[in-house]
Amino acid sequence: MIATTVHDLQVLDEDLPEQAHDFRVDLIVTTERIIWPGTPKRPVGLDVSSLSSEQIATIPVLAQRLGR
Repeated sequence: MIATTVHDLQVLDEDLPEQAHDFRVDLIVTTERIIWPGTPKRPVGLDVSSLSSEQIATIPVLAQRLGR
């Protein structure tokens, strides 16, 4: 389960743009309410194509695993 806390002003009742690497949380808690958003979306694996060489280089264990 993935949960987050946010201010009530950050909760929107509209669709937001999503990328393939985005995921949804299971639970949102504000000072006023608890929100169960519904079916979560989870990416499968790591989308290396969305990372630049510079980003990969800043994460040594990832660079090593990718052989870079």
